Amino acid sequence: MDNFAARLQMNRERLSAKELQLAAFLQAHQQRASSLTISALSTAAGVSTATVSRFAKNLGYVNYAGLRVALGQAPVNGASLFEEIDPAESPLAMADKVFAANINALQATVNSLDATSLATAVDLLLGARFIDLYGLGGSNIVALDGYHKFLRTPLEVRYAADYHMQLMAATRLTKRDVAVLISHTGEDKDALALAQICHDRGAKLIVITGSAHSALAKLANVLLVSVAEETAYRSEALHAMIAQITLVDMLFTLTSVRTGQQGAKVLAAMRNTIGQTRQR
Repeated sequence: MDNFAARLQMNRERLSAKELQLAAFLQAHQQRASSLTISALSTAAGVSTATVSRFAKNLGYVNYAGLRVALGQAPVNGASLFEEIDPAESPLAMADKVFAANINALQATVNSLDATSLATAVDLLLGARFIDLYGLGGSNIVALDGYHKFLRTPLEVRYAADYHMQLMAATRLTKRDVAVLISHTGEDKDALALAQICHDRGAKLIVITGSAHSALAKLANVLLVSVAEETAYRSEALHAMIAQITLVDMLFTLTSVRTGQQGAKVLAAMRNTIGQTRQR
């Protein structure tokens, strides 16, 4: 099922003022809009038919008909992907909404994936001399999680928590290496500096970001978009972290499957080492 709200979240930054006006109308009158002709919608939203057509294409639909289908399929529970939490609700009801929000973020993210990007990312990782994992702030946690996972593979993976050490590591990359860079906004100047160094050094860049049209996304050899929406009680970035961790987990799993027996030997040796340490 296509998700209009997820596509809107991914492409919001590239929309004009009139397109944002149309977006607000569609979010408020989603089901009604799905039955309107392009002329009727333009009149109701106070924009031109050209704006409606351009809006549909900027969200990745072939034409307005594709947008109408998505509007009809999207959730009926209102403008937001994620329900707001009422402080008067029971802890169990709040917990249910937190889980639902994370599930929705994951579902919206998996819907944005395409087979070509996944295959290219896995091929790049398997062919790399070194794989560097970079992230700043909350994204640094995602990079660390990726390092923890990829250590279980026969691939040569590197990670540094400190930004200046990341810059130093990026400076040593070559065209035989791959960097996985995580940045929620895709516009952070430090993340962009890292990406530019990787690009200048000839290394391949796998970018995980919440903005498909950010400056960082434009430097990527492979782009993976983590979709999330901000709520009153938790920022968009915190929702996105769940999706980012899962995207890294996905890359680890797809890569591990391809390493076969070689990967199994590494994992067995690692488990043996940890087991012996615990017995001491």
